[in-house]
Amino acid sequence: MVYLFLFIYTIGYIFLFIPVFCIGAIFNTKMRDGLKGRLTQPKRIRQFAKEHANDTIVFFHSASVGEWEQSIPIIKTLKQSHPEIVILASFFSPSGMNHAKKDDVDCAIYLPFDVCFANYLFFKRIQPKAWVVSKYDIWPGSLLAAHWAHVPVLLCSAELAKDSKRYSGLGAVVNRLFYKYISYIFPVSEDYKQRFLNIYPFEDRLEVVGDARYDQIIAKAEAVKEQPDVEIFENPLPVTFIGGSLWPADEKHLFPALLRVFKENDNLQLLLVPHELHESHIQAIEQTFAAEGIATERYSEFSKKDSGKTACRVAIINTIGMLAKLYKNTDFAYVGGAFSTGVHNVAEPSAFANPVVYGPKHVNSYEAMQLKEKAGGFPVSNEAECYDILSRLAKDESFRKDAGKKNQDFLYASKGASQKIAQYILEII
Repeated sequence: MVYLFLFIYTIGYIFLFIPVFCIGAIFNTKMRDGLKGRLTQPKRIRQFAKEHANDTIVFFHSASVGEWEQSIPIIKTLKQSHPEIVILASFFSPSGMNHAKKDDVDCAIYLPFDVCFANYLFFKRIQPKAWVVSKYDIWPGSLLAAHWAHVPVLLCSAELAKDSKRYSGLGAVVNRLFYKYISYIFPVSEDYKQRFLNIYPFEDRLEVVGDARYDQIIAKAEAVKEQPDVEIFENPLPVTFIGGSLWPADEKHLFPALLRVFKENDNLQLLLVPHELHESHIQAIEQTFAAEGIATERYSEFSKKDSGKTACRVAIINTIGMLAKLYKNTDFAYVGGAFSTGVHNVAEPSAFANPVVYGPKHVNSYEAMQLKEKAGGFPVSNEAECYDILSRLAKDESFRKDAGKKNQDFLYASKGASQKIAQYILEII
């Protein structure tokens, strides 16, 4: 049954997925970068394999930047105790390849196309001692190729959301066929473990250790705390709100509520951080506030001033890589994504004791569900709900600080996953 599905899957992948991907690359920059990277990297892979033929190689795969954050603390832990280990990292998306910081990696590549026989040759050439996949990005062809090449496969910081199609219907049937080739799974919670048992009925090969990404987030937060503050406002006010990773779908509900709260609280200042820095999106934000008579200024503009600060009460952060530093000096946050595909990183503001508001599509995030349960995370479904919680967080200092402390306590209580996973890797290599 496995090989019948693999045959059908491979035919479809070669004659449908790859041609569509190539056509899409003509029109889409990210797809074009991904295709170009995969076509030009074989020589680099051969050179890497030649240079490290006698070394202990551990292969890490992350779909994109978020999953890479889960791999970093495991890699750092391995390197601290065994610096001789060689790390090969792969990514599915150009976002991960281009934006993930890879200081502890000996080589970074795109995950090759999921053609089983080609990936078998890839694994035989590289000869990694283990393949560590972050979160969920398992591909049938690559998984079976690793099995044939006798490479143990570990699924770490593994998640299986309540609404996931991977453990129901046809998805469950397919995954039962292939997941059995995974050597060990480290789910982030007991709930996820129980769901994995539906498609991976090997309880002795499942161990709940938490999310390794928390170790990275905590380490980053502690490093930021030692750095000078990022000063944004010429006339700082007592309360600062930050909207991180904002999408237009979030802004439809957030901005009307936020404008009301802003007008009602003279001690409130705003930081707005769009997820995508398209000029049209930033202009739309500026126009929304200008229509209410509220001045805004972009970071790219006021950072060039002698003071490096804005005289406005609303700053638009139109640059990447600043969110963690900004969370250090904010009092409550809205994290975007949950009015479209799914909520973004709610753990990062929690590390700095920020209460977090987010939209309805948050079951993709274990920590968002946990923050809700612990009364430090506040999901909203519309403008009215958004206004109610933002208004209370802006006005009630005691409520705000208590909710933020609950979030921070949850995060710090979840430390240690990377150490446990790294120890298991060392045992099998």
